Amino acid sequence: MPSIVVAGLVAAPAPLPAPPGSRPSAVVAPEDLAGPGDAHLAGASHALLLGERRHEVLVRRQAAALADRGLAVAWRTLPHGPGAILLLAAQGASAALSPGETVAYVEALADRTWSGAWTPSVANLAEPQPTMSQHLRSVAPGGEGFVVTMSGPAPAVRGVGQRTEPDEPAVERGTLYCADLERVPARAREQLLAASGCSTVVDLPSLRVESSDRLGTTKAVEAVALPGGAGVYLPALTGRCPTCAEPVFVDYCPFCHVRRTSSVEPRGALA
Repeated sequence: MPSIVVAGLVAAPAPLPAPPGSRPSAVVAPEDLAGPGDAHLAGASHALLLGERRHEVLVRRQAAALADRGLAVAWRTLPHGPGAILLLAAQGASAALSPGETVAYVEALADRTWSGAWTPSVANLAEPQPTMSQHLRSVAPGGEGFVVTMSGPAPAVRGVGQRTEPDEPAVERGTLYCADLERVPARAREQLLAASGCSTVVDLPSLRVESSDRLGTTKAVEAVALPGGAGVYLPALTGRCPTCAEPVFVDYCPFCHVRRTSSVEPRGALA
């Protein structure tokens, strides 16, 4: 029976803990071409690699290296921060879906996951690009830093204290997760909740990753919010791959890159 390993390409000491009986995700540094260890790959026929959009070249190299080890590989790069990549990989690995369903599920989940951060300075932040006035505010004394939105249709940098509405008001979310919550000023916490559309913030130490090269400072704190409510629906199944027989939800198989066969299921499914 086909099975899949999901790996997040982030600089993290370990993957997030998996629920009992679930397959854990893998964590690989983007530059580490050795890829996931044999223990993670044991019994897997497919692999899904998740990485930051800025690491696309490295993700492609990792995918090629895994394919050389005999796995059917799909890869996706996202605008989200490394902590969000870590959480998405864990969610995909524990979903207990087929390889084709796992790719579609993670894509749908990523589309509805908020990724952002609080940072005391934007002096070295490249994306989203701060304004000149925000750069000047970074070097001025006082202030409580900035709230950064990295995902969604409108990435943004906002000074703490600036009026903030939910970035995606149509998406229902409940809990905001971050590590090192004690470093975030109270007003910044409220603004993170407003931007993400959440009502509660929870400190999750295992979400701590190396994000200074993304956010420009070791003092920044990344935050992630998964969709709440009824969960995430898979898109309508469009057919199956004629090569590996995995379910396909777009025009081609994400593993074999072969156009799918005719549709077999007209409706979406709840993951």
